[in-house]
Amino acid sequence: MTKKHYKAIQWCINNKIFVSAYPTLKGLKIEIKHNNKVIISDQTYDQNELQNKLWELYLYLYEKYYNGKKTT
Repeated sequence: MTKKHYKAIQWCINNKIFVSAYPTLKGLKIEIKHNNKVIISDQTYDQNELQNKLWELYLYLYEKYYNGKKTT
């Protein structure tokens, strides 16, 4: 991963946006927590897919809210 990915994760954590794995019987889903709100993805992933998706999602959130100057 790039420095930008690590910066995105740092920014999300500092702004209390947490992205993690949510285990189910059928596989792993993505859980996003922010300000007492929890969102769980509909799609399930295997371990490799999930890891890549988590990196992608942290970067997406960073670019959407930080670069868009929306603060949490």
